[in-house]
Amino acid sequence: MICDDFGNLDLLLINLITMKRFILAYLRPLLVALLVIWGLSISAQPLKVEGYTKYAGQYITQFKGNYFTLYRNDGYAVIDLNGKTITSGIKAPVIGFSREFSLYKGVFFADNANDIILKNISGQTLGVGKYMEIVPFTTDNTVARVRTPLSSWIVAYIDTAGREIVRFDVKKYLSITDPLAKMGAFTFVSLQDFLPFSEGLTPIKSRVKEKYGFINKKLQLVIPVSFKQANPFSEGLAAVENDEGNWGFINTTGTLVIPYSYSRRPSRFISGLAKVENKEGRRGFINKMNKVVIAPRYTYATSFYKGFALVREEYNSPSCMIDSTGAIVTRFPQGVSYIDNAMPPAGISGEERSEYPFYISETLRQLVDEGKGIFEKGMSYGLIDNKGNIVLDFKYQYLSDLHDGKMFAHITGYASNSPHDSFGIINEKGEWIIQVVAPEF
Repeated sequence: MICDDFGNLDLLLINLITMKRFILAYLRPLLVALLVIWGLSISAQPLKVEGYTKYAGQYITQFKGNYFTLYRNDGYAVIDLNGKTITSGIKAPVIGFSREFSLYKGVFFADNANDIILKNISGQTLGVGKYMEIVPFTTDNTVARVRTPLSSWIVAYIDTAGREIVRFDVKKYLSITDPLAKMGAFTFVSLQDFLPFSEGLTPIKSRVKEKYGFINKKLQLVIPVSFKQANPFSEGLAAVENDEGNWGFINTTGTLVIPYSYSRRPSRFISGLAKVENKEGRRGFINKMNKVVIAPRYTYATSFYKGFALVREEYNSPSCMIDSTGAIVTRFPQGVSYIDNAMPPAGISGEERSEYPFYISETLRQLVDEGKGIFEKGMSYGLIDNKGNIVLDFKYQYLSDLHDGKMFAHITGYASNSPHDSFGIINEKGEWIIQVVAPEF
């Protein structure tokens, strides 16, 4: 009987050892796999961040680098991709007739007790200037009206570090071209009249002659006032208009190097090419030797960027990407429009906008730098790669700011037969990384 008990005990021990081996061999990997799947499902859930992406019906979220902006009850906020608020409570300055928050390369202007100051995304004040009016950055420098007594009109050019490049009284500025100029004696001066410096020069207008010349950063008139209109310099050349209404190009000494042979305003030179338009409204491209490199056959065309441009022959023709020889690199699906407009609603503009002289087509920049670009189709947005393949279908109400495989998105879905709007940051697969939800209070 005792031997039988020991035999049963041995059998029990053998069974336990066998079960242990089974668990180690089969169940443990299964449990580990289940835990991994559970962990992935948890990590795959998008972060939820409170705020608003639209204000007065307009999209206000800007997605730049590793951070984006939202509006909250206490003002604007800058948030990183981990959902952490970098800075908040930002009061946007008044620009024109409304408050506008503009983020450019990690800096922004903010209202501080009715003074406008420049800050970085951490909320640190840059420079010591206090301004009463500003023009948002579109390049590495911009203008601001200095906070002074009402009898003074002082303007400063500042860079993105908050350093003042030059500060001057507008009376002195006007006297550069009109020695007897006094404030109020000539046409009203607006801060929008002061274009950024480009290649060390910026256009200046004579209120007496109603013509333009160019000054340097020392406020010296280095190119005399003799042009009906003038563009900023780019790649050593600037487009200028003569009294007969024709356009040519000058170099930085003021020498005419491309004759006045164009009846419509050309673009600036980028990648060695400038966009020109014939009298029929067709656009082509010339080089710095004034040779027509790409014949004017396009109804719509962007400027070049890193050797590529987006074009469309007719309104209903497909959008194409061309290289600097005019050869078609990619033909995109019928009915899609590239974004060539500096302000929403985005879509084809086909025009050089003088208020945005340094703008590059959003879609073109993305296609070249990211390999994919945001396009518009009807009232919806989608993502297409530089081979013409649709990556994200055109089901989004809005897409913008594509970089590093991520972009800001707005999509409308339906739950219980009711529309539901989702806003946030998605990846190229359309997966939510961050979803923006409205605050509870």
